[in-house]
Amino acid sequence: MILLATLNHNLPDWTDNLVTQLKRDPLFEQCELMVLDNGSSEPLAKSTTHRLDENIFFGGGINVVIDYFLKETKHEYLYFLNNDLVFHGPAFLTTSLREALESNASVYSPSVINASIDQCHWKQMWNWGNNLREARWIDFQAPLLRRDILEIIQQYPLELIYGWGNDLYTGCIAEQHNLKTVVSDNNTIAHMNSLTFKENKVNIGVDEFCRNAESKMFNYFSNSELNTLYWELRKYGENYSI
Repeated sequence: MILLATLNHNLPDWTDNLVTQLKRDPLFEQCELMVLDNGSSEPLAKSTTHRLDENIFFGGGINVVIDYFLKETKHEYLYFLNNDLVFHGPAFLTTSLREALESNASVYSPSVINASIDQCHWKQMWNWGNNLREARWIDFQAPLLRRDILEIIQQYPLELIYGWGNDLYTGCIAEQHNLKTVVSDNNTIAHMNSLTFKENKVNIGVDEFCRNAESKMFNYFSNSELNTLYWELRKYGENYSI
């Protein structure tokens, strides 16, 4: 039914906490769990199911997960969750699947609260109190992706290894193929946001990481046929309102 996947890099307690939260939902028993350790140098999460020898960042990790999803499973959905999410109650998975099915969404996301003063830059991810909302793309904090769009994507461009741009790329593909993207204001999560940097758990400085991620993303899209749509979707997310 659903492959529940997350990446861990030196944050085992947060990763195990995510799995504990997911297990509260009865639907968990019908899902497959993939906890991919992304080159940790510290003890692994207890929930680890797969392991990489080196850190290939978000963009590399999601490609590994998608490859496994498409080749090794018959699941209809991939729920790719950041490991530092917090939500309450036993209905997160049940609500997500029900709403994705009801709305015929190929791409679905709960709305997101960042555990900081600054909230997500992309305003379509905020909770607007408007139930299920069609959006042109979602920020990749907790994307629920249906098999049809992943069969089109197959793998994200290698230039997006740092994880910046995978979400916008998905939005471009969804628009090109007339696939629906939905954000739910009924299903809201808290994202602790960049804990590997805040807790000094990654062997790269935040400034260097952001420079590399931004330059690779801009270089990819500037040389892609998606460039015009990419910039259109960015402006949409920055100016979104209902």
